[in-house]
Amino acid sequence: MQEKGFSRREFLSLAGATGGAALLAACQPVSPVADGGMEAAMEPVTVSVQSGWETSGDTDIWTPSIALFDEKGTHISIELIALHVTPEDTMTAVAGGTAPDVYHRYIGGFAELMARGVMLPLDDLIANAEDFDPDIYLGSQWDNGRWDGVTYGIPALEGGSMPAICWHKHLIEEAGGDPEVGPRSWTEMLELSRALLQYDENGNLTRAGYDSKDSYGGTAIAWPVLFDENYVSEDKRTFTFDTETWADGLNTVTQFWIDAGVDKMAAFAEQWQYWAGYPSSGFNSAKRAMVTDGNWLPGMLRSMEEVTGVTMDSIGYGFHPNLNEGYKAIDFGTGHTLFMPRTTQVAEDALTFIIHMTSVEVGLLEFEIRAAAMWSKPLLDVIDLSSVPGLQWFFDAPLEADRLWSPKEFLTPVQNQVEVLWVRAFEEVIVGAKSTEDALFDINTELQQSLDEYWETQG
Repeated sequence: MQEKGFSRREFLSLAGATGGAALLAACQPVSPVADGGMEAAMEPVTVSVQSGWETSGDTDIWTPSIALFDEKGTHISIELIALHVTPEDTMTAVAGGTAPDVYHRYIGGFAELMARGVMLPLDDLIANAEDFDPDIYLGSQWDNGRWDGVTYGIPALEGGSMPAICWHKHLIEEAGGDPEVGPRSWTEMLELSRALLQYDENGNLTRAGYDSKDSYGGTAIAWPVLFDENYVSEDKRTFTFDTETWADGLNTVTQFWIDAGVDKMAAFAEQWQYWAGYPSSGFNSAKRAMVTDGNWLPGMLRSMEEVTGVTMDSIGYGFHPNLNEGYKAIDFGTGHTLFMPRTTQVAEDALTFIIHMTSVEVGLLEFEIRAAAMWSKPLLDVIDLSSVPGLQWFFDAPLEADRLWSPKEFLTPVQNQVEVLWVRAFEEVIVGAKSTEDALFDINTELQQSLDEYWETQG
C-alpha cells in the first residue's frame, strides 16, 4: 500500500514533538512500502535493525539471536546497527529516508511517534502471519507499542513486571524491618531509610536507605503505578499533575532526599551510580539498601555477583508500597518493543525476524545469557527460574497483582517533556524553590499547553 508523505499539518505536529531541530528533511516524500509478489519476496533481502542495547560483550543478545535466525535458512539477512535509539533521532531519520527497517525501543516506547503516524501500523501484517499467535502475551504487554487502538510495535526481549521494591535483606534487618517481607508502606520505607543513613566523620553520606531517583524511580512513568493515580486523562487531552494525590506523592518521594540532606545525597549519587547494570551502582554495592526496580534486576545481580560480592539470594523482592496502602499494582507492558518505521520497504520480511525475536528459543537464549526474558505464556511453561533467585517473583507478579497498569494509560504525545518537567518539579521541591503544589501546577500548565498544541495539529 502506498504511504503518503508528511503534510504541512503533520510536519508542524512532528516539529512540536521534537523541538523542530533537524526536521527540514520532513518535507521530503516518504518512500512507499514495497508490494512485491511471491517471487519478489523470495529474492535475497536485507533487513536492518537498530538498537543500542546489549549489542556487545558478555550480555550481547543480538548476535546469537541473529545466528539462530540465520540457521532457519530464510532468504532474509539481518544487518544490526548498534546505535542508541531516541525519538528525536528516529524522527530525523524517518523524515530524511535514512531509517532502518526495525527499531528496538524500551521503557516508554515511541509514544510521540506512534501518535504522529511515524511508525508503521502492524495489525494487518500480524493478522496475516500464520506462524505468530498474539495471545502468547497478556493484553497490557502490547500497549507499549499501541496508540489509539492501532498496533505499531511487538513485544520482544526483556520485559515483564515493574516496578518492585527490592532490598538488601541484611540491611533491612539491621534497621529493624522484616528481611523477608521488606517495606510494606511508604511510611515504613521512610522510617527504614532514615535508620540506615550513615555519614563519615566529615559529614559525607556513606550509605543511603532509599533514593527515589534511583533506577526505575528516575522516570515519571513509575509513579502513576505507585501513587495509584494517573497524570493524564483517559482521552489524553488533559494533564492532572495538579491534584492532591500527586502533591502527596511528590511530598513523599522528595522526603528521602530532604532527610539525607540534598547536597549530601547529590554528592553520594555522583559517587554511586544509579542504574543496576553497573557494578558500581549504589544498590549493587549495598550502598543503598532499597531500590525501585524491574524484572531485569536479578539477572544483572547474577552477572556481577563475583565483582560485587552481593549474592542473588541476599536480595528480597515484593510489591512496591503504594499511596493506596496495601494495593498490589505493577506496570505490565512498558518493556522492550520492536517497531517498523513507515518508510520500510520490506515490512513482511522484517516481521518474520520480529516474530523470531518473540520465540521461546530466543527467550531461553536470553535467559541463559542475561537471566532475563520477555514474559510470555509459552515461555512460562518451559523456563526453569530456580537458578536465578528473585526472578520467580517477577514472573508470578502479573498473576497476583490487584492491578496491571498499561502503558496506554500514562504514555502521552509529549512524553519526553513529561519526563523532563517531572525531574524539574522534583528538583524545585527538594531545594525549597517551590512548594509541591506550585511545582506541580507549573509543570501541569506547561504540559497542557504542549498537549493542546498537539491536538490542534490533529484537527
